[in-house]
Amino acid sequence: MSKRNTTSLTAFVRPSTSYLILTASLVALVCLVLGIAATSQNLTQVQNWILILFLIFFATFGFGISVWFILVQARRISIEKDNRAFDWKATLPENQRRKLENEVLELAGFLKISQDQYSDLLSAYILAENFALRQIQQEFRQPLTHYVSIGDADFSAILLKGDLIICAEVLFIVKPEIEQDKIEDVLEKTGSAQKTLLRLGRNANIRLLLVLVTQLDREGEARLRSALAKQFATTPVDVDIRLFDFETLQKIYAVE
Repeated sequence: MSKRNTTSLTAFVRPSTSYLILTASLVALVCLVLGIAATSQNLTQVQNWILILFLIFFATFGFGISVWFILVQARRISIEKDNRAFDWKATLPENQRRKLENEVLELAGFLKISQDQYSDLLSAYILAENFALRQIQQEFRQPLTHYVSIGDADFSAILLKGDLIICAEVLFIVKPEIEQDKIEDVLEKTGSAQKTLLRLGRNANIRLLLVLVTQLDREGEARLRSALAKQFATTPVDVDIRLFDFETLQKIYAVE
């Protein structure tokens, strides 16, 4: 279980590259205009009027851009504080157990696992989920909150990134396909979470992060990627997909 980060989420806000480029461009333009103004005694009357009009336009444009940037940043900070203060509900233990049992029973049926091997498969699934979430946390370099419910929608974890709420769902995949009904279920509950946030007046964007831990060879993984590209060609919510090899995760977090 990852520890909660007590640092305000506003500390993670960083101006985007486009904002920095715009600011640098404006500063460079100011320097250029000031240089022209310094030599204005050599300009004709018409050129002076053009320079004055340009300075007025530039000042108005710069003021408008500054106000817009301040409002955008203020809205982002407000949403981040709002999300941080939200009373996220922990997924009920019986819901966690039900999901785990359903997933492991499905895997056991596909792999034709005997009853005496069921506990080993259960342990492998728990490890796979834990390692995958650790890797996601390393990738995003931000803390996760595990086993969270938004309304009636349960997720493996959520991650807050700026004004974006990322809902992570982990699945252990041993065949090069995912049943369509399972995909529809995870998309439906993400949509349900989005409606819950809107109903509660939360001004936040939501995205599904589908984390797939696989035990496939290269050919099987290629088939899975191809199938996913078709299955997620159009979705009602934003979706991000990560594929992790279980053996590789074990080498990173468990085996030297």
